[in-house]
Amino acid sequence: MKPKILIACTVVILVLGIAACTKKDNIIPGTNLSATAVNSDALVLSTCDQFTYGDSIIYPIETSHGIHQVAHLLNPLSGTFGCYPSGLEINATNGDIDVYRSETGLRYMVWFKATGSTDTCKKYITIAGINFMDSIYVLTNKTQGLAQPLYNATPGKSVGGSTLTNEFDDGNDDDDGDGFDDEPLPGQELIPQGVALDKTTGNIDLKQSIANGALGINPTPGTFKDFILNYRVSDPSANALNKLTFRLYYFHKTSEIPSSLKKQYKSKRSLILFNQLQGGGPSGTFTSYNNLLTPFQKGVEVKCRPAYIIVVQQ
Repeated sequence: MKPKILIACTVVILVLGIAACTKKDNIIPGTNLSATAVNSDALVLSTCDQFTYGDSIIYPIETSHGIHQVAHLLNPLSGTFGCYPSGLEINATNGDIDVYRSETGLRYMVWFKATGSTDTCKKYITIAGINFMDSIYVLTNKTQGLAQPLYNATPGKSVGGSTLTNEFDDGNDDDDGDGFDDEPLPGQELIPQGVALDKTTGNIDLKQSIANGALGINPTPGTFKDFILNYRVSDPSANALNKLTFRLYYFHKTSEIPSSLKKQYKSKRSLILFNQLQGGGPSGTFTSYNNLLTPFQKGVEVKCRPAYIIVVQQ
């Protein structure tokens, strides 16, 4: 089998990806367009309408050991593909998405530019799963002691499935009775490391985690550690193993957070795209935060993962 050409989306892709199907967006039903404009727009509509994976949410599914789950376009297209933000493993020449190697729980803008065309089509897709928003939690604020997962990039949406069958912090235990090929590696469980995590909801009690020694006994300001959360959700993924990485930081006071970390934190937040709940909710376009830096600092790419959970004692 020939190796696939996978790309990590770079700032160049971002610049290209921001361009949408401008001609498509400018079509207004009922207006008098010239014959040339109608023909041109019809061609763009045809190309962009063919650019689809069949659903806006792609759920990880369990596959045979060693075989990656790949999402294909319903209609093969010739051109160049890319995405924003980085984290989605997409083939630049055919649009195939390697779900297994992609960061899940995030929304992406995927773009396509047909060979010989100056128009760029875009679609929004979500790789199903949970995410923790990059956030600063001040423990003296009673409303900020709990880190709650964001499901399918949709604020306000409850985690799918049932708390009776969902499992957060899955271990190497073959609890589904089909062998260990679909189980996480030993030693990755969070609870034994001191993280006070609710196995039914994915919520993390941050104050208790620090008290449990998740960052060591009496951590000094700036102490951090990366964790891998393995989990299963009884949604259309049918409890397939999923995971995310997050970085837990500790500081005594907000003033101790270095300016470099604050810049990274703000840039990471600016990368996150949200789905919109029916009847309201965040916009489905690029997320915009006032007075935040661009996602790329001095040519160095800032990525969504690991999510930053910054805990401040007071």
